[in-house]
Amino acid sequence: MSGKRDVNHMASANLDHVTGMGGFVRPDYRLLTAGLALALTPVAAEAATRTARSHVLVIRPLSVVKAADLEFGGMISSPVGGTVIIDPTSGNRTITGGVTAAGGGPRPAQFFGYGFAGQSVQVNRGPLPVLTRVGGGASMNVTQLTLNGPTLRVLSSTGVLDLKVGGTLVVGANQAEGQYQGNFTIIVTYF
Repeated sequence: MSGKRDVNHMASANLDHVTGMGGFVRPDYRLLTAGLALALTPVAAEAATRTARSHVLVIRPLSVVKAADLEFGGMISSPVGGTVIIDPTSGNRTITGGVTAAGGGPRPAQFFGYGFAGQSVQVNRGPLPVLTRVGGGASMNVTQLTLNGPTLRVLSSTGVLDLKVGGTLVVGANQAEGQYQGNFTIIVTYF
């Protein structure tokens, strides 16, 4: 009998140690049942809907298509004129003079062409653009258009021409506020 007591005592001691309550504790099944009921309660679902646009650019052989416009971005004029320069390779914008950058997503124009592997192409531009204020009353001149490579190129093994065009925009002193737009032409000749 004394062996039984020792076993029961040990079991009791282990329970005391685990519960820290000084004796055997009977579990409260009401709390467990409430926890299960809460865990099984359905949660109201919410759905969010957004619309996205998708784009594709299809290129015919021996052609050139525009993928992006030349964007000089937002700027603030001052009593001192200046320039805004977009680098065609890096896409970086440089501001000079009294002009202050004001966001707006500056980037070079991008064109794609497609020819044959190893084919030579000549890239030329039309006249330099004048950006005219929407609604009239003011304009700004683009004094230079720059390419991300030489004007005479040899197409890679894919035959794809990836052409980027940057430029220099002259901003006048106290340039009138507003949106300015203009056009320029890129000519790609395939040999």
